[in-house]
Amino acid sequence: MQRNLHILGIAETHLMGSNSVNVDGYCWYGHNRRNIHIRAKNGSGGVGLLVRNDFDQQFNIEIVDDNTDGIMWVQFKDKRCNSNMFYVCVVYLPPENSTRAVNVHEFMETLMTHIYTIPQGNLFYLCGDFNSRCSDFSDSIEGIDCLPERDIVDFQTNGYGNIFCDFLIDVNCCILNGRKTLTNDFTFVSTRGSSVVDYCILPYEMLDSFNSFSVTRATTIIQSLGEPGRYDLRKIVPDHSLLTWNMCLYFPIEDQVSKNKDKNQTVTKIIKYDTKSLPENWLIGDSIVTEINRVILQLEQSEASQQNIDKMYENFVSVLKTEMSEKLSSKEIRISNAFNNKARNVKNRGGIPSLLCCGMMFVKRRKTGINVVLVTKKGNCVISLSKNENYLIEVSKDQNVNIGIQCKRN
Repeated sequence: MQRNLHILGIAETHLMGSNSVNVDGYCWYGHNRRNIHIRAKNGSGGVGLLVRNDFDQQFNIEIVDDNTDGIMWVQFKDKRCNSNMFYVCVVYLPPENSTRAVNVHEFMETLMTHIYTIPQGNLFYLCGDFNSRCSDFSDSIEGIDCLPERDIVDFQTNGYGNIFCDFLIDVNCCILNGRKTLTNDFTFVSTRGSSVVDYCILPYEMLDSFNSFSVTRATTIIQSLGEPGRYDLRKIVPDHSLLTWNMCLYFPIEDQVSKNKDKNQTVTKIIKYDTKSLPENWLIGDSIVTEINRVILQLEQSEASQQNIDKMYENFVSVLKTEMSEKLSSKEIRISNAFNNKARNVKNRGGIPSLLCCGMMFVKRRKTGINVVLVTKKGNCVISLSKNENYLIEVSKDQNVNIGIQCKRN
């Protein structure tokens, strides 16, 4: 192990029970998979952190969330100033076709929920094996989020790729791999092929705190030991590479514990709607069509001012929320001390965009009727409604349209 590493995250430790990893000069913080077959000889999954002793002496380190297999959040709190802290999450998401496969949407939502609880302004990153091949999919909103271009070595995708990138956009995070890079390479290398499935994930606005990203193959590390022939590389060399980077911590010196204690400690409850499973009667019915046509008519007859557009937008959102509450399944999520501007985003989860997030509402006259479109940061789908038909149209990620309602006027 390189002795200059302060923190080393390990995914898929294969530890059982209370077993741990023992390395001289390091402290172990682990989360072993709980659900192991009673007759299993070896463990599976599992994540953990090795923290160098001198770093461990500088910070109060605590596992703050290990309720989900494959996810462990660790808090590092400066002993000299408790308000100075950062968070590290180690992740192992089993492959999509594995016998240990999980519901990937619930897995990402679990990560998302904890991200929204991180106190405002505190640095964090996620690292580990996400088993997601995202090729050149964008992890940001082009034209809105200004990020350096990502150097890509793996142009293949899998079923998790799109879901992973959508998750990153939802939480305002990006991939460090291929950015501020010393050496970039495949993170999984075996006789079966090579791929990029291991990542370092961090908030957009804190990208400047990270640099010198590097990928080193396991064979290269063994060869650097200078003892060729001593090890049977077929037995001991992992098929995952080592990812390293530098992280800069900018902490104020004075103790601000008393100033920040219990400051803005609020809990927000939001409703998340399942927009992936639309019922057959979604946006069908005289009442919903009448309400949408009413909003369109009001928009046409109103003066073109920001105040009127905002009012019509609120009316339109109210109509959609009523329809969603009546016909879509939902669940409540509790959010406390949202990170940066994420509270604004999370309030609108479930398919209803916010006018504050970018957008605009406009009316197009067509021979077939009126087309009302909401343009937002993120493109998901277009829901198009006419008097006699209801259908869902998927659009590519680079389009801006989130929800479009097309209603024929009677």
